[in-house]
Amino acid sequence: MKPSPYFTDRFKYFFKRFCKEESLFKWFAEKAGDDSAPFNFPEALKGNPKTLVILPREMEHVATFTHAMPDAFFKNALLLSHESMHALVSAKRAQAIYYSDLECRYGEQVFEEMEQKIKDYAPQVVIYLGNSFLPRLYLAKISGAPCRIGFCSENNYPFLNLSLHPDKSSEAALLSQYYGIK
Repeated sequence: MKPSPYFTDRFKYFFKRFCKEESLFKWFAEKAGDDSAPFNFPEALKGNPKTLVILPREMEHVATFTHAMPDAFFKNALLLSHESMHALVSAKRAQAIYYSDLECRYGEQVFEEMEQKIKDYAPQVVIYLGNSFLPRLYLAKISGAPCRIGFCSENNYPFLNLSLHPDKSSEAALLSQYYGIK
């Protein structure tokens, strides 16, 4: 049997492998909790606040985003990234947490350590890029950031509470504009 992409291989989570996506979504949302602080958008992004950026797994998407974002943005950002993106992320001299596929599963010791590092960082904003993946969405929610941004991500509420739709500009261009950095 193939390992679960969402849970560690412990017996405690064995039956979760057979659950439907909707019930897993509810389970992760319940685990993440209901608390969320109010925020004022777009003022919440002014002044380059502490930001957690959860990068996607696609190399091209990460490269496009990191190259387009101004260097000033990365001075106050923590990036959560797959280990295969190490060269792209380190080129920006950004603070980062790296994980492997097996480590980014709920219940893994490394996942619990990532969760604690994110909570300790205490971001004011989370930017979630890429496709929905429940353990990473869970990390966005438990970060404690009042403003959690996704792109075309209405279906990811309550993990992400703001969905932006870049019409003609890229995600990076839109964020740079809101952050007021160049």
